[in-house]
Amino acid sequence: MACVLIVAANASMPGSLQARLRGVVKLQTVPGLKAAWEKVSRHKFNLVVWRATGHAVHEFGDVESTIAQLAVMAARTKILVLTDAADRLSLVPPGENLHVELEPADVAECAALIERFLPCQSRRNGRPLAGALIDVPIEFEGMLTVSLPMRAVVRRALEAANVDVPVLITGETGTGKDMLAAGIHRRSQRKGYPFVAINTGAMAPELVASEIFGHERGAYTGAQDCRPGIFEQAQGGTVFLDEIATMDGKTQISLLRVLEEKSFRRVGGVKTISADVRIIAAANEDLEKSVAEKRFREDLFYRLNVFHIAVPALRDRPGAVTILTDHFVAAFAKLYEKEIDKVSPETYRLLRHYPWPGNVRELKNVIQTAVLMADSKELTPDLVPQRIKGMSALGAGGRDLSYFIPTGATLGAVERELIQRTLNSLNGNKKQAALVLGISRRALYNKIYKHHLS
Repeated sequence: MACVLIVAANASMPGSLQARLRGVVKLQTVPGLKAAWEKVSRHKFNLVVWRATGHAVHEFGDVESTIAQLAVMAARTKILVLTDAADRLSLVPPGENLHVELEPADVAECAALIERFLPCQSRRNGRPLAGALIDVPIEFEGMLTVSLPMRAVVRRALEAANVDVPVLITGETGTGKDMLAAGIHRRSQRKGYPFVAINTGAMAPELVASEIFGHERGAYTGAQDCRPGIFEQAQGGTVFLDEIATMDGKTQISLLRVLEEKSFRRVGGVKTISADVRIIAAANEDLEKSVAEKRFREDLFYRLNVFHIAVPALRDRPGAVTILTDHFVAAFAKLYEKEIDKVSPETYRLLRHYPWPGNVRELKNVIQTAVLMADSKELTPDLVPQRIKGMSALGAGGRDLSYFIPTGATLGAVERELIQRTLNSLNGNKKQAALVLGISRRALYNKIYKHHLS
């Protein structure tokens, strides 16, 4: 039986884990890393799980000293670090025996994670479990996976590739949902068959059904020929439906039939056609909210949401802007034969302070343009768009650090000035201003009307 050492100040979780892992592992618990160090020195463990807290991080003096001790300990046994503060422990270098993961949401997920890290001979029935550990590559379909949130996303994608079920990918525009879907297909059992993608939000609603299911001749005005849809084109493979929340109710019903009966009919047709395809859907809005508002069918949502992957926004990936900037600069410098080998500190600062509403796609476009315009070996602030430079005076949460609030100013006057300055700094871009201010665009428009702003 495998021996696992849990390092945690709170003993309630290990007790629950023991119940979950009974017959698979033998758990021991210590309150801190120093105690764990002594245990590992005297006994052999298959795995040490450290639930990192602020106190635990500084147990050896500072973060660097703690990491050094972990590296030494990892030479003797495998260590799994669980943290909900990715920015604090992003310096921990993953190694053969040292792994860093985001802390699971509940005991069941934590137990599954621990089982994945156990040696194969320690698992149930002497065989690897269904959720065996999957190594996450540094780059996945052109997406860098150096941040902890993205490593978790790519691990989910690799897990999804191993099961033939519908997948729902959610995340803001520009986060790479299409690349993730393509990567899942290329690593699945259907990789030898077509991957066909369609953006349902980029076409007229009345044409969506025809594009997806095809149409018969004369099905509607202008349908002069019989035309197969993407389900026929992708037979045996994968269909990727992007911006699925824009799909009209009638088409949603037809899609539900495909998921339930594995068949469909062309628009205007009577013949039932079998559909041997896997469906991966994506949405850039909250589908559960759409269900609550009766804009999206609840039964279709649950059929699609069998395997859910949430892609975090760029602003929620600690350190990712700097790393992606370096990556894109090197890539575009090579592409355009530019000798750019440095990004100025001020340029980094500007890029890090910008909220990136367009996410990685927007950052990539900004760096591509900057590299094209550069005439030296350094990427300087003058190559950065004005909307990004306008954010330099804004602190966290959209506060204008140069704005002095006089004593006796009314709340309305302060709100008006803050909104006006934010709009000015973003060249009037209301979408970005709403993001910086932390309110919806509708709320921003209401406040602009209320304060008579332009």
